[in-house]
Amino acid sequence: MPSISLPIALQENLWPTMRTRLRFHFPQIEQLDITATEVRLHAAEALSVAKVTSVIERVAASYTALSERLSSRVVYDPAAGTDAPALSAEDTTALRAAAMRLAADLDEAPTPSADLNEVQPRGRGLNIYTGPGAYRLRAIDDFLRRFLEHAHGATEIRVPSMLPATVVDRAGYFDTGCQHLSFVAPVTTDMEDFEGLLPYWRADNDRGRLHEFLRTPADILNPALCLHAYPLVEHRPIDNLVLTLAGSCFRDESGNLNNRERLREFTMREGVFFGRQADLAPVHQRLVAVMAAIADLFGFKYQLATATDIFFNDNAQEQLFSQLITDSKIEMLVQVDDGDPIAVASVNKHGQHFTKPFGLASSDGTTPSTMCLAFGLDRVLLALNTIPDLPAQLRQGLARMEQQV
Repeated sequence: MPSISLPIALQENLWPTMRTRLRFHFPQIEQLDITATEVRLHAAEALSVAKVTSVIERVAASYTALSERLSSRVVYDPAAGTDAPALSAEDTTALRAAAMRLAADLDEAPTPSADLNEVQPRGRGLNIYTGPGAYRLRAIDDFLRRFLEHAHGATEIRVPSMLPATVVDRAGYFDTGCQHLSFVAPVTTDMEDFEGLLPYWRADNDRGRLHEFLRTPADILNPALCLHAYPLVEHRPIDNLVLTLAGSCFRDESGNLNNRERLREFTMREGVFFGRQADLAPVHQRLVAVMAAIADLFGFKYQLATATDIFFNDNAQEQLFSQLITDSKIEMLVQVDDGDPIAVASVNKHGQHFTKPFGLASSDGTTPSTMCLAFGLDRVLLALNTIPDLPAQLRQGLARMEQQV
């Protein structure tokens, strides 16, 4: 196995970002170790030392100016004994009703007719869920949908698995998340090229010329569900509007993909909130409290903490700093095993990042802001698989909620 050892000094708080970036750019990496004075990696095939060094130096240079401020801040940790964020009366009522329904749904789960594993990997980053796993995913999604509908008057929309590349570009995703994009390229309609596809496919094992038989892509697989919401409402006045949607997201995280918490295709349930910034501020506080209450209901070992995304563009420093100082992203971090906690849900302030490009306006002519509450259902299921008796756990959580009212 080819190995590379580079004597490069990196501050410890840059190591997670560096691991992510190196595995993205070099999916051949099979083992990666970073210390204060050295980066060591082993790969399935030989890598260019110059290219690896260049990536390390460019990432380090981009993040060094913020390295002292990149650590997340814990917003709430139940293990610390502090009071939980206050749950509003409306959210308490809706959450209690949705949780009671979820417990009943889980009690009524059918016995699987086939002896199949709940989660079956199908390629790196792709999972098939069967029997209890598939049933739980649907039940969890229904639980979150019911809560958003009853507590916040959310209107559900059903969206396809792809959207026009022009919409993704208008939303700024090429600037902030281009590393995740997967274009959809249909087979060519040219008769001669079309007739040559099948012989090529069966004869050429390296697939290196496959692009010659494809059309120019015009669509992209969903990198984020909420991107469907903005063009949907761009020709109507928006004051206070809440949409909820569920569906598949697709993010190619290259060498970071696995069949656990890093999936190529995964399912999200989101609530997207439109309104004036002053109106959304108290809603943000409510949603942070809702994340904590749901984690308590499920019996998770968790924290709520500020977070930053991994940005790849030249403005990474400004975007990271903006997220940190504005608390624009707060995650529910759940301890699933002895490893690092995983982000299962998040509340995200968008400001006018999406509303300005789509020309959205309130009834008074001002530009509204947006915010979203997002749950990764695959990760919720992963965390719930550590709970021995989920219906019993839910009822215990509901009893605690009753005592707190």
